[in-house]
Amino acid sequence: MSKTQLIKRIYRTQIKKYIPDLIIVVLFMIIHGASTAAVAWLLDPAIKKIFLEKDKVMLFLIPAAIVITFLVKSLSLYFTRIQSINISFKVKESIQKSLAEKILHSDLSYIHDNHSGKFISNFTEDTHKLQNVTQTVALNSTKEIISLFFLIALMINKDFYLSLLALILIPLAALIARKLGKRMGKAVYGALEANESFTKYLSEILKSVTLIKIFQREKDEMSKLGKIIKNWIEKSTKVEKTRLGSAPMMETLTGFAVASVVFAGGYRSMNGNLEIGAFFSFLTALMLAYQPVRQLAGINIALNEGFSAATRIYKILDEQILIKNPKNAKILNIKDGNIEFHNVTMNYRNGPAVLQNINLKIQGKSKVALVGTSGGGKSTILNLIPRFYDPREGYISIDNQKISDVSLETLRKEIALVSQDIILFDDTIKNNLIFGNFNATDQEIQDACNKANCHDFISEMKNGYNTIVGENGVKLSGGQKQRVSIARAILKNSSIILLDEATSALDTESEKIVQEAMNNLSENKTTVTIAHRLSTIKNSDLIYVIDKGTIVEKGTHEQLINMNKVYKKLCDQQTLN
Repeated sequence: MSKTQLIKRIYRTQIKKYIPDLIIVVLFMIIHGASTAAVAWLLDPAIKKIFLEKDKVMLFLIPAAIVITFLVKSLSLYFTRIQSINISFKVKESIQKSLAEKILHSDLSYIHDNHSGKFISNFTEDTHKLQNVTQTVALNSTKEIISLFFLIALMINKDFYLSLLALILIPLAALIARKLGKRMGKAVYGALEANESFTKYLSEILKSVTLIKIFQREKDEMSKLGKIIKNWIEKSTKVEKTRLGSAPMMETLTGFAVASVVFAGGYRSMNGNLEIGAFFSFLTALMLAYQPVRQLAGINIALNEGFSAATRIYKILDEQILIKNPKNAKILNIKDGNIEFHNVTMNYRNGPAVLQNINLKIQGKSKVALVGTSGGGKSTILNLIPRFYDPREGYISIDNQKISDVSLETLRKEIALVSQDIILFDDTIKNNLIFGNFNATDQEIQDACNKANCHDFISEMKNGYNTIVGENGVKLSGGQKQRVSIARAILKNSSIILLDEATSALDTESEKIVQEAMNNLSENKTTVTIAHRLSTIKNSDLIYVIDKGTIVEKGTHEQLINMNKVYKKLCDQQTLN
């Protein structure tokens, strides 16, 4: 995407909606620019009337006018900045909301292909840089241009020839700013990438502290992190050096301009072509004019800084979403909860097929288990039912309705998932529970917890249901977290229950309690279970044995044992009879 396209897109998506606010800002900018020029203009009558003509009335009036002018200048600048800050933070809020919405609606494959640290970097550093484009660049550049317009007009009014001499250096300043801007764009992109690497690695360390400690890898990890931080600092330092590089050049240009004007003005004054009052008024306007010129040079650098961030942000926003509502999406109507796979073949992002020509039927309100070796495709089958992924070939139906034809909202409303990887928010137990049903009453919450065998241990806690569970439920045991997640699923009251190795990480005692809770959850529901411990699915109505992406066996526990094939071998490996 070119810079012009980026500017148009930022304006169209982020700036255009704030046009009424921007009009007010521009009005204050005009007042500020006019008052800035008025300061320089007042020097001419001050010298003439006070120092040359000795006018006592003007001795009081002109200083008063100068004070009023500076007051108007400062107030207009204050309101310009306040309004600019308000707009820029609204823009930042809008961008962050757009990013959040995009990520929440993105395909799981895209989320899994990118590290969480990358998205955190996009949310923090990139949005801050893009916010700076609207606040420092778009608005400040307008303010400086308006001020420059008034000051140049005053300079031309005082002496046209000196104005030409002073302004001839401005194109050179613009050329320097342009070159520095290109360097800044590359430097900033590198710094943002370095910040992303730092955020990723820091996230990994925070999640792996226990592992690092038990293997005594503190020094190794600190060494790696130190190198990443060093790279980030070096890239960030390069950005700041590039940013500051314009200052000495612009100051030198200003010096040349002022020296040239003093020389030419003195020569014209000696020849009687320029009054001293007009000259000092011109010189003041010139000094004030080069301030906007210097600012515009810095703004060009900041603009390239923002472009680098915008490129990264829009790369996320432009990511194509594959799993979405179809046109004219239908409402899923559940009668029995029958699930069928019709010649389903599936692969992940240009990878090999993980499911091949799968045909299976799950009777409504029955308990069906998927078993097999790791990597055989069991989790893929489970993930296809709520359309976390779509099959490459074939289709899935629920009560003879293609799930690809119904809305995602009505499909996922009818599905509850309990997995071995329990997700709990750093919030109260109650708020984690009602995530499954925000309208649940206290009695409904307690009933769900009784069914999930977690009411007793919650009640024994000091703060009961208002106990904060910590990040991802760290203050609860594995069995307690699992039972809370089951209670959450019960509150959702869905027609279809998906259980993904929900007891694989539990001890025998916890497994019995959780298994009872899962039985309560799946009562009169269509239940699909992936089981690591085959003892937990002996009573399933039907068991499918999955191997290398295909169904190799199906039947009840007894039928499969009697076949004396794959399932029997799996059972023997777990000493199950």
